[in-house]
Amino acid sequence: MHKNFFLFEQLIREIKAQILGKHIGLPFTFQKDELIFPLDDQQFLRISVSADHPYILLSPAKHIRQPVLEFFPETEGQPILDMRLKSFDKHAIIELNDFRLEALFYAPYYNVFLFTPDDRLKAQFKDKNEYPPAEEPPASPLILSDLSPAEVQTRLQSESQKTLQSFFKKNFIALNNVLLNEIFYRLDMPKEQMISRISPAQKDKITKTLVQISDELNDEKSYLYFRNEHIERIAVLRLTYLETDSAVRFRSFDSLNAALSAFYRELTFKQEIGKLKNLCLQALQKRWKYLENSLKKLEQSADLEARKQEAELKGNLLLTFKTQIPKGAKEVELENIFSDKHETVKIKLNPAKSVTDNAQKYFNKFKRLNEEKRLHQIRRDTYQKELAEIEVLMAQLEKINDLPRLKKFAQKLKEMKLLQKAPDENPHKIPAANLKYSFRRLILDKKWDVYIGKDGPNNDLLTFRFANKWDIWLHAQGVPGSHVIIHLPKRDQMPPRHVIEQAAQIAAANSKARHASTVPVIYTQARYVSRIRKAPPGTVKVQNEKVLFVKPMEVK
Repeated sequence: MHKNFFLFEQLIREIKAQILGKHIGLPFTFQKDELIFPLDDQQFLRISVSADHPYILLSPAKHIRQPVLEFFPETEGQPILDMRLKSFDKHAIIELNDFRLEALFYAPYYNVFLFTPDDRLKAQFKDKNEYPPAEEPPASPLILSDLSPAEVQTRLQSESQKTLQSFFKKNFIALNNVLLNEIFYRLDMPKEQMISRISPAQKDKITKTLVQISDELNDEKSYLYFRNEHIERIAVLRLTYLETDSAVRFRSFDSLNAALSAFYRELTFKQEIGKLKNLCLQALQKRWKYLENSLKKLEQSADLEARKQEAELKGNLLLTFKTQIPKGAKEVELENIFSDKHETVKIKLNPAKSVTDNAQKYFNKFKRLNEEKRLHQIRRDTYQKELAEIEVLMAQLEKINDLPRLKKFAQKLKEMKLLQKAPDENPHKIPAANLKYSFRRLILDKKWDVYIGKDGPNNDLLTFRFANKWDIWLHAQGVPGSHVIIHLPKRDQMPPRHVIEQAAQIAAANSKARHASTVPVIYTQARYVSRIRKAPPGTVKVQNEKVLFVKPMEVK
């Protein structure tokens, strides 16, 4: 049974009046589960046998650019003689001059079949589904759209031991839960009310309500219901039980075909929003998880003093047991003679190096302890700031419910490198506010954003499109390397000296001089940096610069 039989019945009645006598062109399909019959009045009769969205619609013909697959060539040029609905079934029949088309819209038989006049199956749209076996029609049903008030009263009398809900379900064909909800809302009676306890006045109210609904089912009007501006339901009568909710609104249509066309447009629109929103959410969640895991790893390795002591212990044990360690060993277990517990310590070795060299590696591991602490802090501050930004974006995404804003949001994620962008997308068209995601970023002192160029064109983008004129620009002197920018929120906010020195160390580490013990790094305001005509991207001349001599500091 069709869960919305009355909608389907009205649609067939409406379309039939417009297509009788029309001739069919060559049927074709260009998308899954939809078969299109071109008509000679520049219209398409579209039949979808999708389990999720079955429909028959009449729409203006249009040029199909996609490749098409043709079906039922025998029907080309055939006139449409009749269109009807099989009794109480989601089963449409279209009579042609020499053939009969049957479209089935219920599981597991979703399909369009072509029959000859002598009932032989000639062809079918979908290969897998068989034609259903014949079924016995229901016995003496009442039909809401063709109601006899006297018969309703008679049956109420004869079935007094039933509840109202049982009575409706047994006697009325094609009555779904939506219609039941509407009937009981208008009756203002409980579903479990026994008929034997209903007064004559209440029985009259039942009959009058059913007659009113019957009239509405036949008045050719239809309604689209929206909840919080999202499409929720299509109906062929007013659903007053829904209208009590302030979040619900409806639009009325004089044509069900027009209402259905609008319904599927809105539904497709909603699905597009849902798909893009989910894509954005997955991208944000992936980055959030990466940052969260990175912070956890940092916390696990945060006790640098303890790790330094452990490394020095391993170095001392290697030297103590030097003569007992076999050459080429990859790992050894040695007794901790410096502990009262004398526990075993497992030590990994480089088999290509001597025991002494391996010991020296452990001694040197945390030689620059203060620098390691500073690097840990920079990484932590950088991860925490981006994590907070991702959480803000996730909150913003949750509130977006319209496609234009969602597309703009998705574009921002592309510019952040969280969503894949088109290969030919021009970075020079990215809004300046979003350009920061095009560069590597580090946070110094929990406050100062430092941006690092990746190559010549990216350096050019950083210095001449992204940087404010008052930002501090840094570069290793006399060697190729990355442009580095300290972003100043306001022109009168200057970073402390140690922040400029750290940024200079980062600039040195991102240059060809990264392995030198000391590197001269120049810095100035970005407004004093200019392009050199006809030079490669990223090549610049600098004025009013100052020089710092620093040790490179690589932050991975």
